[in-house]
Amino acid sequence: MRIQYELLLECFFWGLETFSRRDCGLILAGCRETASGRRVEELLERLRDQGFIEQHGRGANASFTITDLGRQRVRVADPNAHWNLPWDGKWRVFSFDLPVIRRKDRLVLWRALRDHKLGLLQRSVWIWPHEVEPLLNDVLDAHGIPECFCGFEAGRLFLCDHAEVVATAWNWKEISHQQDTYLQHDVLRHPVLARAGDLTALARLARIERTAYQYAFCFDPLLPRELWPARYQGPDVEETHRNFRSRLLRRLRELASSA
Repeated sequence: MRIQYELLLECFFWGLETFSRRDCGLILAGCRETASGRRVEELLERLRDQGFIEQHGRGANASFTITDLGRQRVRVADPNAHWNLPWDGKWRVFSFDLPVIRRKDRLVLWRALRDHKLGLLQRSVWIWPHEVEPLLNDVLDAHGIPECFCGFEAGRLFLCDHAEVVATAWNWKEISHQQDTYLQHDVLRHPVLARAGDLTALARLARIERTAYQYAFCFDPLLPRELWPARYQGPDVEETHRNFRSRLLRRLRELASSA
């Protein structure tokens, strides 16, 4: 039976450092996981054995806190860390050539590069604004595709500018649609959290918002600020997400104090 550690570990990032067994059961119920006593005990035992949480006390009165290892396991990438990376003004350009008879390998390689959100400039020509050689070596090692790349750094553009390169290499129409979908999501409306009457309801809202937030950035390459396209909504998504988490914490504390 697959255990999704993140469903429970993330609750520690809501702002309360300690949760009881009962809290964990309510949270799992809100995350569409079985909230039976056996299920909760099994999950807590595995998290404890893996070193992701620490247990304090025994029996029904036991409480749990997250460890540094647990924080690392569940930490979500911070878009600001990528946006604030300094850019040296150079594009890393690389291409590959695989014969038609190796169509399957071509598809596997294309998907791997897309999964890393690298930009497709045209056909088999890909770009990235930062050092990319270690990543490409990892892709080749993981998929067993022969070394057929040609890569170089481009320090000067002509016949186009950086904005045109960015606009061509990523599907900004789809990225904008995903981010607008998040910003218009019903779960973000202020009365929604106030109507959550217990941890189960609160966890359900947190799960919905987290899924929508991840969807908003699933294709976004998180480029340095100087390469942002016009009307880029990434910062609006991040600010809205942080505001939601702040309101989530306030509601969590209200429920905890009234329990």
